[in-house]
Amino acid sequence: MIRVMLVDDEPLILEGLKHLIDWGQLGYEIVATARNGVEALEIAKYVSFDLLITDIKMPEKTGLELIAALNEREKTIKSIVLSGFQEFHFVKQGLTLGIENYLLKPINEKELISTLSHVKEKINHAFLKEESTLVLRDHSIWRWLVGKMGHTEFKQRMAFYPEVQWKFPLRIGLLKMEWDQHTEEELYRLQRTLEQETSAMTVVTPSGDLLFIWCGFERESDWGQERSRFQSVVTEAPIGQPFVFVHSEPISEIQCLYEVYREMEMKCELKLLLPERDHHMADQLTFKRESELIPPQMNITLEQDIFEHLANRHYQKVRKDLEHMLSESHCERNPIFLKSVLMEFFYRLKSQFIVQLPFDQYVQIVQQIVHVETTSEAMKMIDRCIDLLEDDHLQENEKNYSPIIQTVLQHIHQHFSQDLSLKTLGHSFHINPIYLGQLFQREVGCSFTKYLNQLRIDRAKKLLLNSYDRAGQIGKKVGYGDATYFYKQFKKYEAMTPTEWRKVHKHS
Repeated sequence: MIRVMLVDDEPLILEGLKHLIDWGQLGYEIVATARNGVEALEIAKYVSFDLLITDIKMPEKTGLELIAALNEREKTIKSIVLSGFQEFHFVKQGLTLGIENYLLKPINEKELISTLSHVKEKINHAFLKEESTLVLRDHSIWRWLVGKMGHTEFKQRMAFYPEVQWKFPLRIGLLKMEWDQHTEEELYRLQRTLEQETSAMTVVTPSGDLLFIWCGFERESDWGQERSRFQSVVTEAPIGQPFVFVHSEPISEIQCLYEVYREMEMKCELKLLLPERDHHMADQLTFKRESELIPPQMNITLEQDIFEHLANRHYQKVRKDLEHMLSESHCERNPIFLKSVLMEFFYRLKSQFIVQLPFDQYVQIVQQIVHVETTSEAMKMIDRCIDLLEDDHLQENEKNYSPIIQTVLQHIHQHFSQDLSLKTLGHSFHINPIYLGQLFQREVGCSFTKYLNQLRIDRAKKLLLNSYDRAGQIGKKVGYGDATYFYKQFKKYEAMTPTEWRKVHKHS
């Protein structure tokens, strides 16, 4: 939606403008009104908008004076002026200020709609141009931060953005929010607002979070002032609830960035899941690979062997290795570290292995982990996590299928996010696609297409509950390259859109 402020010293005209046309149908939203230019300038300090529609003759400050003052602050605001006067000098003066149109009172509905259509086209064009620039910049910063781009290449990319200055030490922050309340357009609008009104470089991550980077602020007093100003802007911004924000201590080395970011992601997600009384636990939990509590070789075991055993379904070996690691490192002497190891294991299990885990069960496990105090309690939680994985694998194998259908089903479950069809499966397993389709229908009880769609929708539902990714992103993750087709299929199976389903089930 394009955000609009209406300004006129006549209350009846203000009310009339609100109801003269269907603003929402045209893609506009009236976010503020004011009775004069002074009041409008004050509101503009706290409310962002894209289009100003103002009377030209008002007490204290005229509409043209208001436009001139706003132009000094914000170059991207479009403006339309209204007047009952037809003097040419008003038009001439307004044109020098870059007004979009000059409408005479009483306002002609068709002329207003025509003007708004023209303004919308210009705003969308400018927005897309700026957004595409920011997307390229953010993508480069993101890939560098998570170690997917070398520093030399990153410096070359950043040469296209001379306004971006990197100076260590720096701080980073992360803001996670409920995506159901925000469109992509609103997210980029929020990004622009935060970059304009604070000293933070604001990056939109692939998952729709906001990553902030502050360079400088070596003196604690300066950082304290910036942090207060930033929190004030965030509080006033149209983010909605719930949202969480965390920031790092000063970071002096590039190599530390990814680990710091990874830990902040974990803390944010925990705060969204835990009741507010337990938020302090999220701040305390950490998993440092170089912890003095565990010898380096044990860290390697946790990083490689354990998850390799999980992938191979060697669950008893996983239990044995983790129990040995916890007992050898004397975790009970440091309950915070014990909880951190458990949380790390659970999150890795959740992110790397797809299991059918209802949201309420997910929250319950997280809340139980933060209250674990002993090794025996920790092992019970590990058993519970592994049981979830075992149950998920057993569900499909309990049914009696012919060897070829068992093989095909296993392939589908492993590669459901790829482009699958009876033709490609027939080619892979050397069987006639028509015969395979008939066999599949007879043994499984539904067509191959219906089974694949249902599987993808089920996996999408899990991601809708257990992640903060946008619905379109989730569609791509489960195999729907086209977002519109994903929405259509989801509504066909669930009788509501992905966003509606997420709202109903996440907060039930």
